[in-house]
Amino acid sequence: MKTFWIMPLLILVLFSCKKNSNDDIEKQEREFVPTDVLVKTAAGHSIDKVFDFINSLDHEVENIKCGYYNSSLSPDSLQYVLDYLNAKPYTNDGNMWYVSGYLHYQTNQITVFPKLFQIKNKEHQSDWLQSMEILQLTENSDNDVSGNIIFFHVPAGQEKEWVNKFKTYDFVEWAELNHYVDINPWP
Repeated sequence: MKTFWIMPLLILVLFSCKKNSNDDIEKQEREFVPTDVLVKTAAGHSIDKVFDFINSLDHEVENIKCGYYNSSLSPDSLQYVLDYLNAKPYTNDGNMWYVSGYLHYQTNQITVFPKLFQIKNKEHQSDWLQSMEILQLTENSDNDVSGNIIFFHVPAGQEKEWVNKFKTYDFVEWAELNHYVDINPWP
């Protein structure tokens, strides 16, 4: 008889526990890194237009993650392309991040994944555009994951204001704060 009352009570307790929905989590005020704002440009907004955009603002740019590029050079030129790009002072951080790439398994086409540092420097911008021509690189901008992620530093205390300003641009897919996230290594 006791188990008869325990089971409904246990079910009632389990269903009465409320979990946070995604909406509830989004509404909570979370801590974020001061001055950091991330902006994702929409597919089809080319890197030269991204350079024009960042140059029009008075913000430091930590880096731009540039999606990926294909080269029409022959497949045996992959290492040449990687060496050429990694020799640039703005395509790696000198420590951990370097341009990587591979040969696409279906097309055998060279595909590279650059991340551009110190790219507010107009000489670096010009050099990147020239490097694209020399290495016959074309942006892959025809799918949903295309676009560039720009890591801006805005004035402290104005982060939320800048997120809202960035969202007003028609070529911005999203803009957000760089939130701290708790990581639990023990699930």
